[in-house]
Amino acid sequence: MNENKDILEIGVSTIMSEQVLVINDLPGVAKVAGMSNLPILEAAQFEVALLPTLILSTHTLGYPGLVKHYLNEAFDDILDHWYDLKVQFKGCLTGYFADSQQITTTIDYLEKIDYSMPVIIDPIMADFGKLYDGFSEDFPEKFRKLVKYADIIVPNLTEACLITDYPYSEDLGPKDYPEIAQRLCDLGAKNVVLTSVFQDETKREEETGYYVYAEGVEPYYHMHKKENTWFKGIGDISVSLITAYYLLGDSVQEAVIKSSDYIEEAIRHSLTVDRDPKLGIYFEPIIPEFSKDIDEMRKQNK
Repeated sequence: MNENKDILEIGVSTIMSEQVLVINDLPGVAKVAGMSNLPILEAAQFEVALLPTLILSTHTLGYPGLVKHYLNEAFDDILDHWYDLKVQFKGCLTGYFADSQQITTTIDYLEKIDYSMPVIIDPIMADFGKLYDGFSEDFPEKFRKLVKYADIIVPNLTEACLITDYPYSEDLGPKDYPEIAQRLCDLGAKNVVLTSVFQDETKREEETGYYVYAEGVEPYYHMHKKENTWFKGIGDISVSLITAYYLLGDSVQEAVIKSSDYIEEAIRHSLTVDRDPKLGIYFEPIIPEFSKDIDEMRKQNK
């Protein structure tokens, strides 16, 4: 048995476990949010402790008659229960918070646990220069406090600008990325992955990708072809893949490259089937290859 595995203690029993704490919303229909995090991390042979921030019938874009169920005080109670049980996690991935108080509760939990774990933050709250509908104005301030725990933060440009008070405009480009990323590091993030960026102004309509500002390496771009069809939930799948590879020992740069390659492959599969893009990417065909890659990594890590 691998002695490096995290320990889950319940009462007097001890169970060896590699659990990842995922804090995200949970839609019943569509491959987004927790419905993407869960299968990808489990395909990477992690056990997932999923703490829903909100339960929905679908995701929030494009479906009329959306049904929502808020966790309210149950969110706090669940974290308190896990703390009382001395549950220890291999890592933590945060996504969509239903209200800013949940961010505060998460910070309180991270403050009081007596062990360290990698934390990957996808600060879902905004795009195109403004907060999403229903998000209170204190979200950026709360994320500012959460960033200090981030081993990796994966924001889009709007989210990064709101968190760092960097002026947002549609003209943001490569000249701005280093300062935005450094401001996030100044808030405590160890590594920054800016999403949906461009590297070359002349290819802005053809390419999109990541700007990686990581410890110990030169800033790095990883670009891929921009498709005309927009699929919901690409970011959720991407951050799940990045989390899996990072927790297994890859550098941030390596994790981003592998994640991007799988995203491209999943998009190609999605474009070949008659599928509503609102349902998200058809990523199941990449799982066998991804699982094989994970198997090889785990063998090498033994």
